[in-house]
Amino acid sequence: MRMIIGGKRCDAGDGAVQDVINPATHEIIDTVPMATKEDMERTVSHARKGFDAWSKVPLHKRIETIYAFLKLFKGSQEELIKLSIQETGKTKALAAGEIRVATLLIQNFCEAARSLGGETFAPGNHPFVEKDLVVTVREPWGVVVCLLPFNSPVALYVQKAIPALLMGNAVIVKPSSNTPLCNIVMTELLLRSGVAPDAVQIITGSGSQVGKHIVAKKGIDVVSLTGSTEVGIQIARDCAAHLHRLSLELGGNDALIILDDADLNLAVMESLSGRHVNAGQICCASKRFLVQNRIREEFTRRILEKLKDIKVGDPNDESTTFGPVISERAAKEIEQQIQHTVAQGARLLFGGRRFNRTFIEPTLLTEVKPHMDIARDMEVFGPVWPIIGFDTMEEAMEIANSSCYGLSGGVITRDMGKALRIARAMQAGCCVINGSGLYRSADQPFGGYKMSGLGREGGRFTLQEMSQLKTLVFKNQYQCSAPLPGA
Repeated sequence: MRMIIGGKRCDAGDGAVQDVINPATHEIIDTVPMATKEDMERTVSHARKGFDAWSKVPLHKRIETIYAFLKLFKGSQEELIKLSIQETGKTKALAAGEIRVATLLIQNFCEAARSLGGETFAPGNHPFVEKDLVVTVREPWGVVVCLLPFNSPVALYVQKAIPALLMGNAVIVKPSSNTPLCNIVMTELLLRSGVAPDAVQIITGSGSQVGKHIVAKKGIDVVSLTGSTEVGIQIARDCAAHLHRLSLELGGNDALIILDDADLNLAVMESLSGRHVNAGQICCASKRFLVQNRIREEFTRRILEKLKDIKVGDPNDESTTFGPVISERAAKEIEQQIQHTVAQGARLLFGGRRFNRTFIEPTLLTEVKPHMDIARDMEVFGPVWPIIGFDTMEEAMEIANSSCYGLSGGVITRDMGKALRIARAMQAGCCVINGSGLYRSADQPFGGYKMSGLGREGGRFTLQEMSQLKTLVFKNQYQCSAPLPGA
């Protein structure tokens, strides 16, 4: 597949390409160009022209165009599912589920954009402005760079590019070098649906080269990234020279707190489903399991039995629970993190083995102590369940909040008073009561505290991030009312 610059498919200026590897079979699926600096300059130049044209299209016409894209998107879902399985290693059920989620998100963004408005301030609400009418309107920023992750490339494309286009911006998409294929197809569909040729483009190549250089360009206005905290920090540095607006949805090492009055069946179910999806490669998945000591042994026994039923293997096999992680490099890092935790004193109760290069067994770690790296700031992006015991709610909150991350946590208890106390005390952008932190509805303001990012995504909150406020002042539009007696 090829990049799309200025509405045309193109190769890199120097002809360089990068292989796209199927993480399950380790075979080359396709190659994509490795964009050069000159390619990036052309992309930004086209985007500025695209913004001038696309921003002049009325909102209702932009919404119609995105609905035309939705029709094409639905018609291409079988192709996208097949590509997703190949480039991400997802099971067919998970790949199809991501397409369904993306479809709902597109509809939701269109509906939200149609009703997104500004404010009118009460005339005369302060001295000296008695005659003035003050209102706000939303206008596009200009050129938005969307830096996409490998774990949900279809849904995150929709979460970023669609609201940016709806608000009148031009978009440059930079997909993960591991998973560019679905994103290229989606860009082609947007152009076929009627988006201005320069208003949506996609460039490919390594993040350390292409991503780093494109965000530092002067002609960029907004950078929206979903990725690791380390990459987010570097992107912020690269954007600083021109003060590009930043939306950063970054890492997490969030806690699921299970109190001793919890429904254990529910707790085990949420602990499993909140972690094994996509082989544990989800930023808001629960990654630390804090279990009150009175029930810790029983909880451990039950989750161990469930982990034994998990099948790791071929994503095309309908009986497979989850497939590989995204690359051999990622699998080796997870393997090293497991070994590091055991070296710090944890007990490996189940799993822990890497096999066939990119596959990780479901791994249960017990006797994990609050001082260990995995209990604090070491994010494990894989199917690992570390169990940490605690005695009191205060102790649980101290452990939960000891991490530099704060994306999406959870608490399981029958006592709603305790649940609310924990939810309010948890330093995270979301706390799910009686569920894991693996939760993201279409409208919620999704994002994190601390090192988990900047800004919020979802529904009207993304539309707000993708637009800027302008104040309009109509001076002397009101007659002064008669002064009060004695004034």
